Amino acid sequence: MVPTKLGKFRKMLASLGKRIYWKFMTKKMNLWMLSSMAYGVTKKYEEIFDGDTGLAVDTFTEQFVNGATSIMYEILGTMKMFFSKSLLDLEFLSGVALYVVLGPDWETFFEKPIFVPGEQTDDGVPQLIMRQKICVLCTGLIPGVDIDHTKLRENSYGELLAKALVALLQMIQDYVGNKYNLVVKETRCLLRGDSFNEGVTFFFPKEE
Repeated sequence: MVPTKLGKFRKMLASLGKRIYWKFMTKKMNLWMLSSMAYGVTKKYEEIFDGDTGLAVDTFTEQFVNGATSIMYEILGTMKMFFSKSLLDLEFLSGVALYVVLGPDWETFFEKPIFVPGEQTDDGVPQLIMRQKICVLCTGLIPGVDIDHTKLRENSYGELLAKALVALLQMIQDYVGNKYNLVVKETRCLLRGDSFNEGVTFFFPKEE
């Protein structure tokens, strides 16, 4: 049975478990290599689509998220004992997930996730805000040279990571039985000249 909220004991287990998982089970990858691979694939799609950067990013994002589904289910299976119905626990769980993926240095790249309850938003929709001080996809890229953000239209180069994250969060909400449709929007981007990246996940109630 999924708990209503996480207690201190489960949080303590999660804090210990994330360190064990990172040390012995997570497959490590150089982030510069990851950034280079993502850039290379994006540019190849850009060639295929006659220079349409927005379509290239959309296509790569869709294929990446679909391909990462098996990894997401693995994370889901590993972490499910730490899930709860409370959206307030998402701040803690997001930090655990980032540790599992990036290790103890995750705060070099990300700020601590912030959950905003619906009572504190203008439209009454709960939000999870995640900010990156250093973008793991943009490492080594030169804004306006390697990626021309004016060609992205409504798209964002960082939507690949944002949509992968929201797909995982959607799986979690479905698993615990919460009735939400999750939508993510990247509101700030380093490539567009902002001082940090920001992705906001909105928790819209499912229509019956």
